[in-house]
Amino acid sequence: MKIIIPTAFLITLFFFVSCTNQDKSEAGTFFLKGNIQFKDKRYEEAIRFYDEAIGKYPKLADAYFNKGLALMQLDRPEEAYESFSQALEIENSFHEARLARAEAALRLKKLMQAEDDLKLLAQTYRDSSHFYLVRGNFYMDQHNTSAAFADFDRAITLDPENAQALVNRGAILFEEGKNTQARDDFEKALLSNPTLKEALNNMGLVLLREHRYEEALGYFDKVLIRVPNDPYALNNKGEALLHLGKTEDAYGFLKRSMEIYPDNGHVLKNLGVYYATQNDNSRAVEYFDKALALEQNVPGLHGLAGKAHWKNNNSTRACQIWGIGKILKDSISIAEAQAHCN
Repeated sequence: MKIIIPTAFLITLFFFVSCTNQDKSEAGTFFLKGNIQFKDKRYEEAIRFYDEAIGKYPKLADAYFNKGLALMQLDRPEEAYESFSQALEIENSFHEARLARAEAALRLKKLMQAEDDLKLLAQTYRDSSHFYLVRGNFYMDQHNTSAAFADFDRAITLDPENAQALVNRGAILFEEGKNTQARDDFEKALLSNPTLKEALNNMGLVLLREHRYEEALGYFDKVLIRVPNDPYALNNKGEALLHLGKTEDAYGFLKRSMEIYPDNGHVLKNLGVYYATQNDNSRAVEYFDKALALEQNVPGLHGLAGKAHWKNNNSTRACQIWGIGKILKDSISIAEAQAHCN
């Protein structure tokens, strides 16, 4: 299983209305046409009109900003980052563009740039729920969980219906083993946004942890109806099916997940579990070792990997893996090491 934290992004279109000459007037017309296309979610067409507006009036910062928003919707953060930067070159006090650039920088893992922009905005946006959501995501990327939790908490105080902040705070609570509080946040997020895939996925994970596998499947299916190739939901559905003993069905979902996102330790672990159920211990060891090599936080991995090596008559390697698992407080590793290793 993998807990999902959604990427923050707030869409606030700007509307250009001031026209004092022919070029500005034509630019304003193209700009407004772009906004119409944006609202209809025709982002490529919106970008085309924003480019026309910029061609007519290159100092139109709002057009660069809205173009950046459209690019983010198309999952093109590098181009969006450049568009937001161009808006800021024209108007350095364009706070909305600076916050949007910080979000794009986070997606691109440009953490220093994101930090610089967020520091400049801290006073301006001290009462903004969205600002605290973005800065919380920055702290998550910095592995500063306590600061992230405080910002998500502040975002929710300012806007109790901030679904993404609720999901993100719930994700931290889930990782801390606080299922009831995590569930409460995910349920509130779904009341605010019933189709938010991260909230649906994470609710399924709460149910997985509670061994309510059939109910968990319902949440993963809701994600997959909307996003059929979501690698996390595919993996999580596969894991639920493994628990239900539907191993061949599980394998199909796990294989699809791995094809989309091969460097996911969770799906590699689950494929190891699948091969262990098929008594193909060599393949199980292969997938467990691939998962271990990624050094991701995958609950239960060390215990299961050690057991596979033990069955493969490699007691030295098994005890080595369990030793690491003990440090990570993996319950299987602790029990197996105590039973088999000096």
